[in-house]
Amino acid sequence: MPYVKAGDLNVYYIESGEGVPIVLIHGNWANSSWWEPVLERLPDGWRGLAYDMRGRGKTEGPDTDYTMPQLASDLRAFCDALDLDKAHLVGHSLGSAVAMQFALESPERVLSLRVLAPAWVDGMPHAYNSPEGQRAIKEDKALFGMALKALAPTVPDDAYWQRLVEEGHEQRLDAALRNLPALMDWRPGDRLRETGVPALVICGENDPLTGGANAERAAEALGVSLIVLPGVGHSPNIEAPDRFVELLLEHISQTVSTEHEK
Repeated sequence: MPYVKAGDLNVYYIESGEGVPIVLIHGNWANSSWWEPVLERLPDGWRGLAYDMRGRGKTEGPDTDYTMPQLASDLRAFCDALDLDKAHLVGHSLGSAVAMQFALESPERVLSLRVLAPAWVDGMPHAYNSPEGQRAIKEDKALFGMALKALAPTVPDDAYWQRLVEEGHEQRLDAALRNLPALMDWRPGDRLRETGVPALVICGENDPLTGGANAERAAEALGVSLIVLPGVGHSPNIEAPDRFVELLLEHISQTVSTEHEK
């Protein structure tokens, strides 16, 4: 799979298909592999691209403060390197914050926005600020695997899942530790409505991390609908990929129809 030079990074990414670009942004302790089920299900006419964020996966480059503006800048550099003037954005968990920040800064480049298992738009609660916990799962891969499985309980414990655990655990500790204050400081709140970008929020019914009231708040801040997937945890992109891709393409289709009517 290819690399592309983007700013101070050598970005690793995977892709499928040709056509209108859909850029997929993974979450914390994850990488582009989390989007493989989605890429496999995209029909003809779509170009799906999933990249490894700074400090994660196979992307090469220095550490930074890992703030949402910095990670959004990395996304912009990635899109620029591939000559993507506009794209549909899909962000999962941490990746949703990156996508929303990008839409705040460059709404003219976002065809539509899908927020999956949304990050906290009013700042991550202090209760989740646990550097000790981040160090513990970095030191113990078995513990990391258990913690990750609790977030995606319906995913089969197969070779694909074991690969996600293996690749995710390789994330730099600095990226995990700096992610904590970065998410606490990120508070776009109701400013998200100002982007004017067509958006949709999706979460799992059994998401123990960012579901429930938090997902409702994200939808409110964006001024859009919330879709809750029954029986699913924090990661619908790997727990219910068929349903997720159906919702993704349905919303994009509605977005295009609305634009044509204007």
